[in-house]
Formats: sequence, C-alpha cells, structure tokens
Amino acid sequence: MKLQQVPVLAHVHNPEHTGENRCLPCTIVNLVIAGILAVAAAVVSPLLAVAVFALSVVAIALRGYLVPGTPTLTKRYFPDWLLAKFDKEPEPGTGTLVADDGSTTGAGATPATSTDDDVEPGHTDTAAEPIDPEQWLLEYDLVVPCSRADVDGEADEEGDDTTAADDLCLTAELEDAWEDAIDDRRDGDRATQVATLLGVEQTAVTLDQGTGANQPIRARVEGRLAAQWESDAALLADLGSLHVLAERVPEWPELSIEQQSQLANGLRAFVETCPSCTGEISLDEETVESCCRSYQVYAITCNDCESRVLEVRQ
Repeated sequence: MKLQQVPVLAHVHNPEHTGENRCLPCTIVNLVIAGILAVAAAVVSPLLAVAVFALSVVAIALRGYLVPGTPTLTKRYFPDWLLAKFDKEPEPGTGTLVADDGSTTGAGATPATSTDDDVEPGHTDTAAEPIDPEQWLLEYDLVVPCSRADVDGEADEEGDDTTAADDLCLTAELEDAWEDAIDDRRDGDRATQVATLLGVEQTAVTLDQGTGANQPIRARVEGRLAAQWESDAALLADLGSLHVLAERVPEWPELSIEQQSQLANGLRAFVETCPSCTGEISLDEETVESCCRSYQVYAITCNDCESRVLEVRQ
C-alpha cells in the first residue's frame, strides 16, 4: 500500500526531509532522543516506554525528525567535516575523480596537509599530491593577466609581475583550441568518453544523472563511484580541457589522472560560454542547500539551460 493511499499518513509525511532528502545526522540524533525518552518512560511503565519509542520512530520515518527544527539545528551546530560524511551531493569545487575513500580531487581541492613534495611545474612527481592549477596554468602562459593577453595568445614580456590578485584570462590561442575540442565532443557518447578518460572498458562504466541538464553526473566503474561532475556542461568542459592541456603541458604524461583532473577543473573557471548550450554564463554568489548542509559558493551557471559549470566553495 502506498503512503499516498493512507490520508492520515500522507498528511503527516514530509517529503522535504525523507527519502532521498533525509538527513542522516538528523535521523541519528532523533533516534538517540527517542531512546532517551523511552528510557524515561520506562520508569513509569515498560509498555509506555515501548509505545513512546514506537511512536517516535514512526514520526522520524514520516517526517525525518522528532524534535521540530532538527535539520536547521544540525546544520548549525554539527561540525562540517561530520556532516560531509553523510552528504549525498558532490562537494562544491572538489572536482571529478573520486578516490576509494570517497574523497575527491579538483579545482577547489585543498590537501589536508601541505608538504615540500607537492608537485610544481618543471618538477614531476609520480605521487598524486594535489597541485595548484593556477600556478601550472601561469607557468606555461596558458592564462595571463588580462591586460597582457593579445589576439595571438602571446604575453607581453614587459612588466611580468603577475600576482594572485591579477585578473587572469585564457590566451586567445588556448581559448579557441578549447572551444574546438568541446565542439568536437559535444555530440559524442558520454559513457565512451568517460571510459576513455578513466582508462577502463566502456562496458564497465555507467553514468547516473537526474532529469535535466543541471543535474550532477556520477560515473561508476563496476558499481563503484569513480568520478562526478556538477552537470553535463562541466563534464564536457573537462573533456575538452584534458585534450588541449595534454598538448601544452610538457609534464602531462607523468601526471596522475587525479592531477590531470585538477588542471582540467582549474581551466573550467575561465569558461566564457556554456559548453552544453553555447549560450552566455553568469557568475553568482549562492547559498547551496543539501540534505545535511548549507554553504556559500561562487557558481558559474549557463543562463539558457541552467547547467552548473563550476561551484567553488567560499
């Protein structure tokens, strides 16, 4: 029997906090509270304790919580690292490749610790240490201060005092090559393209995406989550980036696939038009709500198809 066929239950049911939207930390906290209430009721009567716990579990199942306001309180007072363990959505800006432990690598990824062994341009390292995409793109003049970029994509040799505060732009040559690479891949089979990217057989790859161009894409290899993108537009941008970067970064063959992904993610921040619908994009500051958390992000979004190209957490 479906829930909708029971008027009383359907009236109590709150889909905003149940099903795929259920906040697991909230559920755990409320089950603990239900247990405490049952223990207190047991002082009066064991039967009352059973009834209190049973009714509490039903309330949690139907509404997602027992104590009103729990989702808001959980987001506010639980540490972010703990909430992230239960979150179902990709971490903003952490990119595409997913490790066995569930962590991701990408443009916004920050290593838990920093060591002197981090890879730098001109110093390859087979260890998959996170790299700084901006540093690499600047090293090979793939991005330059906007005031120095010209139509030939060459940088003016004078005044080469680039700082992190400078506004950066793609060189004209790289921008054209990237757009051509995206155009060449737009109508391709995504599962085949992702399989090539991950270096596995196409039959081992499955892609999960919700309805609509603005839904995240998750790639699984033999059932295991292997990669994720904010949308098809983000995936398409990375496919083009990986092609053009492979031709322009001398150390490319020595980089791990995670490091290559980080560079591709970094290039996505310089996108000028939507990779999917080829329309205009916008850069906005937004509050992102997931099942367990809320946070501020800088978001690049396609205006026409509403595809999310990149999210970078503040």
